[in-house]
Amino acid sequence: MNYLAHLLLAGPVPEHRLGGLIADFVRGRIEMLAQSYPEPVLQGIIEHRKIDSFTDAHPLFLASRARISPSRRRVAGIIVDLAYDHLLSKHWQRFSDEPKAKFIQSVYQLLQDNHALLPERLQSMVPAMIAHDWLGSYEKLATLGLAFDRMSMRMKRTDALIGALGEVEREYEHLEKDFLAFFPEAITFTQTIRE
Repeated sequence: MNYLAHLLLAGPVPEHRLGGLIADFVRGRIEMLAQSYPEPVLQGIIEHRKIDSFTDAHPLFLASRARISPSRRRVAGIIVDLAYDHLLSKHWQRFSDEPKAKFIQSVYQLLQDNHALLPERLQSMVPAMIAHDWLGSYEKLATLGLAFDRMSMRMKRTDALIGALGEVEREYEHLEKDFLAFFPEAITFTQTIRE
């Protein structure tokens, strides 16, 4: 799953949300990361990793990945991650009582308030993320296509994601059905790992 989904699944604790986003930008053992991050942020990183493991092994997510053309199988997970964020944005009211715009603004404020704690790569992304409202723009398919193209430029095989929006459009109804069945299970899973 991508940024928006991880942020929502992180729950209401701001530090957990921060860790849920930071997790995509840090590697290494938790013991090593504990030297750089306070406990609540570290908890968000741990939960993010557990959610990724749950998602990557889930039959519905695997079914969504299998819908992607064989020529893009290597990046199918990325395509589905972003498609699921789009679908979460589209169906936000099913999964959160908090208005999406308010939630997103609170995330942007959280990132600004904790700038010094962010990994360098995330620090450099935050201004563009806020200026172009990345989290809010996921709902539009055209923006999703731009995100695929932009991500492709950072990859070794730069054509891997160019035009990937066509994959999502071609399988849209199936991906949406997969997501709507999967995401409630992801919510339940995150609640169980916090108990």
